[in-house]
Amino acid sequence: MDRRSLLKGVVAGAVAAPAAGLLTAGPASAAPAQFNVLIGDVTSGRIFLFDRNKPFTDANIKWSLNPAGSGHPMEHRFRDTNGDGRILLAVTGTPTSGTASIYRRSDKAKLWQANVPNYPHAIERARGTGVVVVAGRSHGSGGGTATGGSLHVFRPTNSHSSSLVRAGDPIPFHQAHGLLWDPQLERMWVAGGKRLTAYRIVTTGGTARLVEDTDRRLDTFTRAHDLQPDYQNPGRLLVTDTYGVYAVDKASMSESAPLHSRRLVKSYVHHSSGEQMWTGAVEGGNAFGTKYVHFNVSGVARARNGAIVYKARLDTPNYL
Repeated sequence: MDRRSLLKGVVAGAVAAPAAGLLTAGPASAAPAQFNVLIGDVTSGRIFLFDRNKPFTDANIKWSLNPAGSGHPMEHRFRDTNGDGRILLAVTGTPTSGTASIYRRSDKAKLWQANVPNYPHAIERARGTGVVVVAGRSHGSGGGTATGGSLHVFRPTNSHSSSLVRAGDPIPFHQAHGLLWDPQLERMWVAGGKRLTAYRIVTTGGTARLVEDTDRRLDTFTRAHDLQPDYQNPGRLLVTDTYGVYAVDKASMSESAPLHSRRLVKSYVHHSSGEQMWTGAVEGGNAFGTKYVHFNVSGVARARNGAIVYKARLDTPNYL
């Protein structure tokens, strides 16, 4: 097992126990929360859905998909639409190219696909406008030291995902890695490099563009990576970077002290039950992660043997 299976709390002697006002673990005796987990496996290139309370074996696969494009499955999330029902948003890629795609969940029909000229790490859909944004870091190798990156914007021309077309040129964004649509503020949050910021989506005359809300910007991170909602506290965002996991208060745009100081966390989510689910790499290991998905409150680490799990997402279409 990954010996770092529990995130190290910043308080001396604490294990996954953040400071007051931050994430807190539930009672150790409570029954594990019931939810499904969507994982991307770098080894096979496939996306799998599992019950978090069962082993991640072939016999327990609830849903799976081989997404479009060659390379690594970097993002995968479910969203609800009026025109196509529940869909899966996915991006795959390599350091030199990437593919964004959308599938109908019910029958896995591919509804849309587009190539992007860099290494995509996230895809998100704005509820209401149907605008889709893809975030990619720079073309080429170099990982966190590579320069460049951009946001790619696609707008629908009718109510179906198949109608998506490019909306203007890519928007430069250094090390673009994380995306989240915020239906409360009607903003698209973007994380990458040192920055977390929000964009308004302006749609006029058959066009769509992103306009930065500079009042909602933080430049305090070190290679910001994952960006997720806090499903127990919709007033906060959860951001991982090279050195830890942080909460950001959306009203004050203030960043917490590290909730957890484990390095190289690739994905992190706080479930409405209080469970904390995360994936991460280890020093000297595969840069994408390990075979484990970790659950802090229950103290469980689920392994998908032979896999390298980059991100783990909740089986939910909810933005917050």
